[in-house]
Amino acid sequence: MLENILREYNINRIFLSCLGLWPFQHKVAKHSLPWLCCAIELSYLPFEIITLYIHRNNKHLLFESLYQIVVTIGFTVKLLNQFFNHDKFQRLYETMENHWNIFTNDFEVRIMKNYSNISQKFAKSYAISIFVMMSIFITVPSLAPMLLDIVLPLNESRPRQFAIYAEFGIDKNKYFGAIFLYTTIIIMVGMGIIVSVDTMQVACAAHACSLFQVIGQQIEDVSNAHKVDDIGYRANSEYELCEEKIIYRKYILCLKKHQLALEYVNILNDSYKIVGITFLFFIGAVFSLIGIRIVYVLDQLEELIRYLFIIIGVLVQLLIICYSGQKLMDESQNIFHRVYATKWYKFSPRLKSLVIITLYRSIVPCTLSAGNVFPLSMAVFAAVVRAGVSYFTAFLSFKD
Repeated sequence: MLENILREYNINRIFLSCLGLWPFQHKVAKHSLPWLCCAIELSYLPFEIITLYIHRNNKHLLFESLYQIVVTIGFTVKLLNQFFNHDKFQRLYETMENHWNIFTNDFEVRIMKNYSNISQKFAKSYAISIFVMMSIFITVPSLAPMLLDIVLPLNESRPRQFAIYAEFGIDKNKYFGAIFLYTTIIIMVGMGIIVSVDTMQVACAAHACSLFQVIGQQIEDVSNAHKVDDIGYRANSEYELCEEKIIYRKYILCLKKHQLALEYVNILNDSYKIVGITFLFFIGAVFSLIGIRIVYVLDQLEELIRYLFIIIGVLVQLLIICYSGQKLMDESQNIFHRVYATKWYKFSPRLKSLVIITLYRSIVPCTLSAGNVFPLSMAVFAAVVRAGVSYFTAFLSFKD
């Protein structure tokens, strides 16, 4: 079962299985691990709310607490979307497996493998980048002062900070190790959610792109197989009826595969539409709040580096999601351009009817939508960045 999926997307399976989000793993892990991760993430939320209340008059810590609350909710939304929609994701992965059993000729397999290899390389690179940035984010404020005390000692010890700030109601210096371990676990679980969900979404979108590229090329090849002169179709020996029937059957097969691709995109979109719109909102909010926080730490190099890493991570994540949607739009609409570029006006009447169906289905591109409100594309990426900058400039009025 799922032989092709396990072979082509094994890295994604490992990431999802670590969080209990792989629909085909053992029931105990599938039902316990997501709730454990959710409890870990939400356990930090009360401390942030208390911090927000205590420092409600401190603009510096106010933005700090707000962005951490938004990030925590964002992690939880992604996790719960995968958990509560596990039936949809199971159907999605089974559909992908069926495609590998249907698209079986050398050309189809080669294109699908190219896209799966790209998605796996992306998964490795993305995971390494995220966890390297996470390590720097955790260690710089916490362990760098201890290292500097050894290398460049002062008359007193340098203050040690945590990667994420909250009021725990205890002596942070006395219980530094316990708090450091707790916050590290929270960050690691959150980053694990981001890596596993995002890499699988990219893999699914890349698979859809491979289907549309295969279908577009096959339709173009079938259309160019016509042997018609400048006059066009004529029901005589110059255009043998037998040849026309063969081409007609091939075109019908292409249309059936196109229908499979459209159904797959509908399942994919239905699985991610809720998390799409909520996470766009959270990214815009984090982008604005972190921007405000940077204004207050321009003279603190360590803090500035830490927040710049967050900004880069947020923008990269937004770029990945929007670029996947843009690529899917381009590949799906490319079928329309390929069919329209052929000499369809010289085809036989019943072949023209198939061309009309193809043009009608492909003139509107397939999209990954954010809550069925707007499609994820590079235009949305630019709009969210503009909105974040606008909110950033608006919040600047609060600065003393």
